[in-house]
Amino acid sequence: MKLVLHFLVLIAACACGADGAHAHADMYLAGTNDFIGTINFYEGQEAWGIVITGSVSRLRPLATLGFHIHSLPIGDNHNCTAGGAHFNPYNVSHGMQEDSVLERHVGDLGNIEVDADGNAHVVICDWVISIGFNKTRNVIDLPLMIHNLTDDGGHTGHGESNMTGNAGPRIACGTIRLD
Repeated sequence: MKLVLHFLVLIAACACGADGAHAHADMYLAGTNDFIGTINFYEGQEAWGIVITGSVSRLRPLATLGFHIHSLPIGDNHNCTAGGAHFNPYNVSHGMQEDSVLERHVGDLGNIEVDADGNAHVVICDWVISIGFNKTRNVIDLPLMIHNLTDDGGHTGHGESNMTGNAGPRIACGTIRLD
């Protein structure tokens, strides 16, 4: 299944070509200048969605970590705590990446899986966020966050599940910038 997803993502990324929008977020450990990787965003001119790819390192091995876009700038010092709440222009409850736009924050991208060496290889297709073609859902200049805990999808009813997915502290972040 994962091999099929990687293949589909590659086809989608190639379909974007020069006619689409390209962006990236250089990721840093929270509050430091410790670069840990880059996450890339590709959006075609058609309404098929965004392809998100990339890798980050130096994370907690064998973890499943929350992965979200937040609403406020973090500045050049990578102050992840300054990032505000999840990007939520429709004022709806927290959900998972596979939920519809009315059942999740626009910034809810689910979780990433970290391998035994502390590396996470990200391959996501998302039909909600935009990097230029939908002004309400545009995530350019917003921070991408990696949290310390697993996002519960907003479905447990415990703690801050409905707002944050109980994903815990922000351990890494970067600003999404157009290429």
